Amino acid sequence: MWEAFLAILTLSLATGAFPEQLCTYDDVIQYLNISSERAPPLRTIPKKNWREPLKVEIQFLLLSILSVTEKLQTVTFYFLVDMEWENVFVTWNPQDFCNISNLILPVDTFWSPYIIIFEQVDEEKSLSRPFLSITHNGIVSTTQQHHVTIACNLEMHKFPFDIQTCSISLFSFMNSDIIFLSNQTTDEVNNQSQLYRLTNGEWKFTNINITKDEKFPVISYEISMKRRPILYVLNLIFPTCALYLLDMTILFSSSSYEDKISFQLSLIIGESVLALILKDIIPTSSDDPPIIVMFFIGVFVLMIMGILETCLLMQLKKKPLHPLLKAMKLLRCHKQARTTSGNLLSKQGDSLTETARGQEESRDSNPLGKGNIELPMLPGRINAEGQRIGTQAELQECESALLVLEKVLFCSHFLLSLLFSIIIIVQWSS
Repeated sequence: MWEAFLAILTLSLATGAFPEQLCTYDDVIQYLNISSERAPPLRTIPKKNWREPLKVEIQFLLLSILSVTEKLQTVTFYFLVDMEWENVFVTWNPQDFCNISNLILPVDTFWSPYIIIFEQVDEEKSLSRPFLSITHNGIVSTTQQHHVTIACNLEMHKFPFDIQTCSISLFSFMNSDIIFLSNQTTDEVNNQSQLYRLTNGEWKFTNINITKDEKFPVISYEISMKRRPILYVLNLIFPTCALYLLDMTILFSSSSYEDKISFQLSLIIGESVLALILKDIIPTSSDDPPIIVMFFIGVFVLMIMGILETCLLMQLKKKPLHPLLKAMKLLRCHKQARTTSGNLLSKQGDSLTETARGQEESRDSNPLGKGNIELPMLPGRINAEGQRIGTQAELQECESALLVLEKVLFCSHFLLSLLFSIIIIVQWSS
């Protein structure tokens, strides 16, 4: 009888005749004594030995650089932090519950670490961590979303071709009870952040470096980001260069000095509008002036120098016998002017002397008129003609000196502009 029963039982087990055991997640929750009908467990740090700190492993994933405010020296990031730790009081045997090895529970079911961001300057706009993932061996993990504005020391010296580095330091106020550890390498965090990047705006991050402080349980993520300068080149640098090229073209043109001054003033007004746009971007507390500010100041100075040169030339043209032109004439061609004037005077005096001798000979040959007509006042005529010729020669020399001065000023202005451009380009490229 018993042999027959055992044979039937063995056959039923081999063929699976017995119904399978039905398991639910509630069975595991009841086993762990965390059902909603019972009082919640104590939310203390889950460690057996209170002297030993709890190790929390962290994974960092940068998703987006939302905004950079240069005047406030702040940067807004959106990133994820995945934390994992061991809770030795939450374990079960999966074989007892139909191989259920993982549970998803609300975040307030058990204790979870609270992260503090050292550089944070405002309240987080979104902090979502609604669930905990718990495995049968007590490994607890959760993912936090952070939309945080942090303080960052932005170096604006090479704006808009600048590369900034900002730090996000994660720590807990329970320094002696918790140790934050990063289970990522630098290459892993860079590759993952590049893969899951959400935005492609003005800034792109180039590198993320993980640093660990030996004195304090802090993990710092140094984010290096590079600005895309094309917008500022098209809106600020290119218009400034175009306005200055127009200023140089007008300065070297053959227009009247009055027209040149009016055009140059119009260009300075246009450059002032661009300077106002730049003023709203650059922080006012910068000790080291940015190169683009020096670029704008240099362009302003060169434009004003061009107007002053034009005004000087216009004033000298109205007064051709200006002392400055006379001084240039004396320095440049004093000897040549004297030689030219002396030659002219000697030639005119010779012609007058020959004319007087011809008249005298004609009178001597005429017996009726001999001795009746006096010779004209030749010295007076010679002096008057010499003064007129000397004045004309002086005017010509002054006009020549004005042309030389104009060329010297324009060439020096061009060379100064070229030198200034080279210095700015070297500063930006260094």
